[in-house]
Amino acid sequence: MAIKLGEMLVKAGKITQEQLDEALKGQVIFGGRLGTNLIEMGYLEEGDIARLLSEKLGVPYVSPEQLMTIPAGVIALIPPEMAAKYKVIPLSLEKKKLVLVMEDPADLAAIDEIAFRTGFNISPVITPEVRLLAAMEKYYQVAREVRYIPVSAKFKREWHRDPLAAIDPAKAEAAKTSDFGALAEAPLPEEEVADLEALEVEAAGGEYNIEMLSRDLAFASDRDEIAEILIRFVGQEFERGALFLVKGDVALGWKAVSNQQAVAGFAALQIPLTPASVLTIVAEGKSFYLGPIVSTPDNARMLQGIGVTKPVTAGLIPLLIMGRVVNILYVDGGMTALGERLDELQQIVNKAAMAFEILILRNKIMLG
Repeated sequence: MAIKLGEMLVKAGKITQEQLDEALKGQVIFGGRLGTNLIEMGYLEEGDIARLLSEKLGVPYVSPEQLMTIPAGVIALIPPEMAAKYKVIPLSLEKKKLVLVMEDPADLAAIDEIAFRTGFNISPVITPEVRLLAAMEKYYQVAREVRYIPVSAKFKREWHRDPLAAIDPAKAEAAKTSDFGALAEAPLPEEEVADLEALEVEAAGGEYNIEMLSRDLAFASDRDEIAEILIRFVGQEFERGALFLVKGDVALGWKAVSNQQAVAGFAALQIPLTPASVLTIVAEGKSFYLGPIVSTPDNARMLQGIGVTKPVTAGLIPLLIMGRVVNILYVDGGMTALGERLDELQQIVNKAAMAFEILILRNKIMLG
């Protein structure tokens, strides 16, 4: 949908190819839908995309004013869990026809499912995504998240893994030439992935090491998986680790871990990039910071969000994509002095940057 939308916008003269490329990069790095990134970058007004899709898909456009004045009786026709799952809001009901505001009116599977569960004939309409999310918050108390998905305890994989190779490469090669060797090439069920990961970690001496991290980053399927991999590693090696998104003049909390537990509420953290913030020093200098954290209100809010009062020494390492700082990795604590781990931390951050660049290239290949 994102690629087709981008093509439509370029062909309609709404954006240039260069602007589309920048928005696709932003989508890989910051998440969200392509349209939202185009709006945030100032390339489009919030109604431009919805009006274009309305014309191309042949569905009516709903104004923000209509969206924010829906009667309570109509809202009650769609339960909150269904609204959150499909990102929809009922607009009106006439006999058996339910007019439904949708994020993607071309999602026929969602339309069929909602029609089956409600018993109504669905007539989809479209509105800007940012307005739809605001309405969902108003009517269903669905909070607008800050580009965050909680750290998963279970890594999901769609690519093949050889369970024997982690123990004995020779045995793995011999198995592939046996009568059951062909089975090794088949995709593994998701429920078996966690067991295999535990087997690999055990074979490596109980640690998630750089080699495993490198392999996982090479096959990461999206931005959140890249973040999970980084946090998994630093959560094992340090008392605390956090990953920030640098967006405009704000650093947003993305994922954080303290004593191997996900930090609750970190996603809601927003630190302005003021001169009094250590995050600003790293973002503007495009270089690491190693040392104590100076007591300022912004630094105190950052540390509180991570779950620490005042670390003796902290390390902050920028992640750069094409010369631009888009993430900052924070760590403190651990068995070894941070200065001795700095090269290793920069290495894993550089690997993560390459993983992001791979995702960007995949988007460009699909677009071409």
